[in-house]
Amino acid sequence: MKKLALLCMLSSAVFSCGGGSGSGIYGSYDTVLVGITSLVPAKVNSDTVVFVGDAGQRCQLTFQDDAINIKIKSETIKNVAGQPVTPNPSPVYFDSYRVIWSSAVSNNACEGAPECRQIFATPFAQLTSITVPPDSEVELQGLVVTLASWKSSVLSQYCVSSLDNCIYNAILELHGREVLTGKEKIVRGSFNIQFANYDQGNACGASACAQDSTVCIR
Repeated sequence: MKKLALLCMLSSAVFSCGGGSGSGIYGSYDTVLVGITSLVPAKVNSDTVVFVGDAGQRCQLTFQDDAINIKIKSETIKNVAGQPVTPNPSPVYFDSYRVIWSSAVSNNACEGAPECRQIFATPFAQLTSITVPPDSEVELQGLVVTLASWKSSVLSQYCVSSLDNCIYNAILELHGREVLTGKEKIVRGSFNIQFANYDQGNACGASACAQDSTVCIR
């Protein structure tokens, strides 16, 4: 506990050592500290039904994945004198991630339906390939956290209005390995997500679509 508190204090200008939406919890490897310094958006409004247009002025129903953007920062661990613990800090390679879900409210309509609840009963796991060099910050855009197939098959039935309260807390876990030492560690960040049929004001060609409709307004 003393070591953890010391590392947290030494890196307080770079990493968040607590939780909270959009924040990151660092991983202490043998030579570097690595943490998520930015997670955007911290609140994801996931549209369960989307209408898009084509050149023929028709509005068509579609479903889309949801993604977030993150920044991962590495800093060489320093001793109490403020000196690096090693002259050869290691890169960290992240090979996979997962998202762990928990309902944020008690009256979540999705949680009341078994076929909907089972989507969030197990973590969403994906492979990735991210290398973070020591003393650098890497930005990763478009990290997928939900699948369009969830919406087309189930979520569009139960999460239609924001009043359905399909709101979840999500923990993002990145599995990383320090390349030079082999030490493995999990780096975490958090966000919230709400599933509903949002009015996006989508375009149908050059004209607007009526809200949630296949009719085009000229």
